Amino acid sequence: MILAAWLLVWLAIAAGLLQVVTCAVLLFSSGWAAPLVLVLMGIPFVPLILMQEIRGWRRVDPVVPATVAVLSIAVSIGFYWELFHHMAQ
Repeated sequence: MILAAWLLVWLAIAAGLLQVVTCAVLLFSSGWAAPLVLVLMGIPFVPLILMQEIRGWRRVDPVVPATVAVLSIAVSIGFYWELFHHMAQ
């Protein structure tokens, strides 16, 4: 299960890299939506943070980062869908 969790974490990061770059560009022109853009920028890295062992905290069960990675991938797909949908109009 740990190997599958690591695979999903790296897949979430790979799926979210373009999202991070796009959000970094949008950050300068987002105005009042800047907090939302910052959240979208950080979402791909949350599963990686959960997989790390932080001093003083015990490592979480590998199911938790795997679930968060799947949710991160879903958010990235939704972000790309909206981005390309608005670009097509």
